[in-house]
Amino acid sequence: MIDKGRLIVLYGSQTFTAQEAAERIWRTTKILDFKGPVQAMDDYPISRLIHEEFALFICATTGQGDEPDNMRKFWKFLLRKSLPSNSLVNLNFGVIGFGDSKYSKFNFVAKKLHKRLIQLGAKPLLDLALCDYQHDLGHDAVMIPWLKEFFTKMKMYVPNLNTDTLENSFVPRWKVSILKSTESLNSSHLNEDIYYAKGYKDTCLNATCFELEKNIRTTDETHFQDVRLITFKTIGDDKIDYKPGDVFNIRPRNSKEDIDDLFDIFNTHNIDVKPHYRLLVEEYHDDMPVPDFLKQPLTLYEIAEQYWDLKAYPTQYVFSLLASISEDKLERDKCIELSSAEGQEEWLNYCRRPKRTILEVLNDFHKSASKLTIEIIFELFSTIKPRAFSIANSCLLSKGKEIEVLVAVVKYYTKLKKERLGLASNWLKNLNVGDKVYAWIKKGTFNFPKDMNIPHILIGPGTGLAPFRSLLQERVVEGTADKHTIHLFFGCRYKNKDFHCKDELEKMVEKDQLTLYCAFSRDQENKIYVQHKIAEHRKVLWQLINEMGAYIFLSGNAKNMPDNVKEAFVEHVFNKTGNIEIEKAKEMMRSMEKNYRLQDETW
Repeated sequence: MIDKGRLIVLYGSQTFTAQEAAERIWRTTKILDFKGPVQAMDDYPISRLIHEEFALFICATTGQGDEPDNMRKFWKFLLRKSLPSNSLVNLNFGVIGFGDSKYSKFNFVAKKLHKRLIQLGAKPLLDLALCDYQHDLGHDAVMIPWLKEFFTKMKMYVPNLNTDTLENSFVPRWKVSILKSTESLNSSHLNEDIYYAKGYKDTCLNATCFELEKNIRTTDETHFQDVRLITFKTIGDDKIDYKPGDVFNIRPRNSKEDIDDLFDIFNTHNIDVKPHYRLLVEEYHDDMPVPDFLKQPLTLYEIAEQYWDLKAYPTQYVFSLLASISEDKLERDKCIELSSAEGQEEWLNYCRRPKRTILEVLNDFHKSASKLTIEIIFELFSTIKPRAFSIANSCLLSKGKEIEVLVAVVKYYTKLKKERLGLASNWLKNLNVGDKVYAWIKKGTFNFPKDMNIPHILIGPGTGLAPFRSLLQERVVEGTADKHTIHLFFGCRYKNKDFHCKDELEKMVEKDQLTLYCAFSRDQENKIYVQHKIAEHRKVLWQLINEMGAYIFLSGNAKNMPDNVKEAFVEHVFNKTGNIEIEKAKEMMRSMEKNYRLQDETW
């Protein structure tokens, strides 16, 4: 039998963001004295679900509206036609979706799950929460007030539930202690991957060890943007298999500068946390096991380098933690304000808009930082998430021995004096030939037609070129690359500064393997983008789509480009050239997306 006062928290997470939120919610349930685990949906014994009374589901949407890998078995089971419509009649539930409104199938998985649970007899305590990454406050904008209302609803079933205890309460995930040592850091172990090289295995990720072979800048030295074509090779006789559109996943590491800054903060405030000290991480709760890799005797330096995200900007939750330990009235009051609903605008202006990092916050709130304990530190820092990069080469060409990625190095300025640097791209930029990394291949979102006669309209400005270069190389090796069926729209600023893989693409054009349309936005007074080239070649595109059933694939920056491209197809190709009324043209675009004749992978 299931315990009364039990609330399970189940997640489906592709990039660990939904998982991290689920674990935060689970800690809230512990403050409220609920029992029950926080688990990936696929790890939960689904046969028990018919006995559960309360459940929270947190799920992300990936790919073209697909469920994350760690909820696929769970979802497949729920879809069984043999399940009676009253299967989950005992269950009261809530669903929180993590999504991005720039994608057409926004929170598609959460919507499907919510509907299916109702079909099986479960009762929603609230309508589903549709969290949007694009919101100024991120996912918390919807999640935090929704959770408050959810637990208020729970009082109908658990009358003695005291939600007042949620304020300034802290429940750690694990018992974390420090094993002090007089030994110095063993440099021979510093570069080992704590997740894989030291024995931790994750069957879901199935990482492979690669060695960096080349790290080449593809943009001119005078160009503001540093873009890298980075080649990783397998070790020994290892081979890998991947298809055009697949992605290369890798977990980056913090820079030595940021790690030194962290330990300087500890040292300045006489916090007895040294780089060579080792951690002991033990279970506090039966339903929150310690991950295998954290059971090892890792040094604080290894944790700081590979586990804590030192470039993350702090959520409001971080300020609530600082408020709980601060003994300085001025700083404590400010932390309370920055963690409150009323202080959201202040938090936006202080943290999110200028991209202020957690380290910078600890330097600003130095009196509060002086009261840090190792358990609070473990809650304060979010974990480094894996980053996904479209594979930019063909497996057939490399014979399964190499992976290439096209990486734009993120570096920009805000009102803060210090430049903002992207964690993953700058780490990759600074890798040297011979460095070893662990990474894994995942199926991408693009599904290219197997019929070689179906035309492909590929739109990939900037590093959006990567998955299409993989496809082009594959077709060249197979002998199916043809200028009549492969049409690539590429855009950059200058023909002579940031035209990635220029010689390779132009050689394909010379051999009639590709039709190439280039938009160089800054080479003339009037800016020309890929959407202008689409308008210019609307007659050819209409013929490809209307008469030959062409597919459209879109890859690149998600800010304005995808909407501008789709508008160009609607207005110039469908409406002006195809003589389709504008509303019907918009419907045609929606229909192409629904039928996967238009697919996008943007970031």
